[in-house]
Amino acid sequence: MPSAASSAVADRVLAEHGSWDAVANLPIEALTAALKGVRFPNQSAKRVHGVLGAISDKVGKVDLSCLEAMDTPAAIAWLEALPGTGRKIAAQVVNTTTLDRPALVLDTHHLRILARLGLIGEGADTAKAYDALMPLLPPEWGAGTIDAHHTLMKELGRTICTPKNPKCPECPALALCPTGQTLA
Repeated sequence: MPSAASSAVADRVLAEHGSWDAVANLPIEALTAALKGVRFPNQSAKRVHGVLGAISDKVGKVDLSCLEAMDTPAAIAWLEALPGTGRKIAAQVVNTTTLDRPALVLDTHHLRILARLGLIGEGADTAKAYDALMPLLPPEWGAGTIDAHHTLMKELGRTICTPKNPKCPECPALALCPTGQTLA
């Protein structure tokens, strides 16, 4: 999930320039300046420029409406073909935009928790974890429920199931967690 600060910067840049096509046409230096307020604006500007340019090259303008007619796996594959776009970002686009599709966004916190629960192997990559977990989600979970799940898992990973010194006795999933039971 993008941080509130990153989302605010993206909203501001779009409002200032009027369209994503106009943002795509900015020189890298101007885009870098416009992205002040995000972590690593130089790197972000190069990535944003590359992704927006690739979308424009594929469909003639910066527009993802072509994804609406695709099923979710095809939309994710289309997005993953963009430079620097992995499963996390592709899932995030199809889940949290107007596409509003069930797609599990997995970040490092989520992956760590899933590995500790024994649901994925230690060090599993995002795409493999996504492919293993999506079929396990309850069929009634829509995009909003999956997004809420992601937010809760991220918070659990930040506060309790931390990389170092996890607070296993405080974890609401302790009864399900073989790792936590050995550490508690």
